Amino acid sequence: MPAIVAAHDIPYVATACPSYPFDLMDKVAKGAAINGPAYVHILSVCPTGWRCSTELTIKIGRLAVQTGIFPLYEIEDGKYKLSVNPAKLKPVPDYLKLQGRFRHLSEETIKEIQDRVDSEYSKLMEKVGINTGAR
Repeated sequence: MPAIVAAHDIPYVATACPSYPFDLMDKVAKGAAINGPAYVHILSVCPTGWRCSTELTIKIGRLAVQTGIFPLYEIEDGKYKLSVNPAKLKPVPDYLKLQGRFRHLSEETIKEIQDRVDSEYSKLMEKVGINTGAR
């Protein structure tokens, strides 16, 4: 969704997650202050639907970011800026294994998800202007 919104020349587009509360508050404030439309895409962990313990919501949100499944970034007037840049991405299974909704996935499917996350994250890093050769 953020890429679709950004493609329509919206002046401010961002991703956020309550597991990073100060980042979320800053982005909402920045979006509210923009002269014109703004879009903030927020990942919110749902213990009931995701079949996870409520005590794990912050951890799962952080893992979504740390695995590259839900990177935190901003797009201001078409320019990409990464908000959280892990030195090394954690493996996708670290995120998936905490949620009952993914227990049916085969190892092959998990590998496909990992490959897709790696590919999409690499594309984002190119937009941000970060060399991903070391990742």
